[in-house]
Amino acid sequence: MRSKHILLIFIVISGLFACSGGNHKFTIIGNITGMPEQTAILEQINANDVITIVDSERTKPDGHFELSGISPEPGLYRIHFRHNKFVLLSIDNGNIKVSGDWNTLENYTVDGSVASLELKNFLVSIRGHLRDFNTMSVVLDTLKAKGNDSILTVAKKNFQDMRDHFTQFVEHFADTSHYQPNAIFAARMLNPVSEGPFLEEFAQNISHKFSGTKMSKDFAEYYMKVSAKQQIQTNTTSLDNGAKAPDIVMPDINGKSIALSSLRGKYVLLDFWASWCGPCRAENPNVVAAYQKFKDKKFTILGVSLDNNKDAWQRAIQDDHLTWTHVCDLKGWSSAAAVIYSVQSIPSNFLIDPNGKIVARNLRGEALDKALENLLANEK
Repeated sequence: MRSKHILLIFIVISGLFACSGGNHKFTIIGNITGMPEQTAILEQINANDVITIVDSERTKPDGHFELSGISPEPGLYRIHFRHNKFVLLSIDNGNIKVSGDWNTLENYTVDGSVASLELKNFLVSIRGHLRDFNTMSVVLDTLKAKGNDSILTVAKKNFQDMRDHFTQFVEHFADTSHYQPNAIFAARMLNPVSEGPFLEEFAQNISHKFSGTKMSKDFAEYYMKVSAKQQIQTNTTSLDNGAKAPDIVMPDINGKSIALSSLRGKYVLLDFWASWCGPCRAENPNVVAAYQKFKDKKFTILGVSLDNNKDAWQRAIQDDHLTWTHVCDLKGWSSAAAVIYSVQSIPSNFLIDPNGKIVARNLRGEALDKALENLLANEK
């Protein structure tokens, strides 16, 4: 994890502490001693950076307040006070009690929510790691000023070990937490550049572990955005034959998140098309013929539509007899997958081998059939 990203995490956590299946109703009963009268605001924090105000109430002179909401699934919430003071909660349903002292709000206590307690303990651990980072940064600055290169080298190695340990700690928490809001909160702390491989796998696993939840879909959207940004910043040669195919995670026709990487072990034709694209529709019979011929020989297709009309997309799938897996975020040319793969025109496709590497692109008609015949001749 890079030092710059650690600093960003420190700012976020400092803000949080501000001192260094059916609808489920929940109520938060708060008692913060020494707190000036003010409006306490309950906000929901989605996995794709959207913050929604759920409830608010003027606090009593003794620091008492009550906030409530209705949630169709567990979610991440925060109570927002003045001076950018926050209490972070992981909520499903029921009554949750929050108490603390205004001057040391980071030491708040929470009852009635095991998920919130786990999240609070995680934040306490994070705060400890960040204190260590700050201390070590001061040590490094001192050694640099003194010009003691031998000791500085050892200190830098220790600092790197600390960062690696911190990253492993966050990744382990994200992987093992049984509470989706907590897992996603931890994953969002990681650097999408240096921890890209972990986040790729996490995005795929979270959609299976918590299938169908809005939060998992929101995280998939977040992951697609950061992946798209990374792809834009890389050289286009990364899409040449032999390069690793960038992963994508998008919703299928039922809203379930599907990852390209989940199809590893087969040759995959990543096929970009749209219902409104005449050349795509004309090419579809050739794609259907290839699928029927090779589908039993470790070959499959992932269709990525650039539609923005769901009904037209689904109707075209049925009319053209496209019986493989299809995904679409209904954003047309702004589709995150199209951005990642630098798709400028359709039809467009990439043939990916069982190890996830690109072996050919823009295969049409006989060219697609011949390529698959050569690659799959010995497959059963």
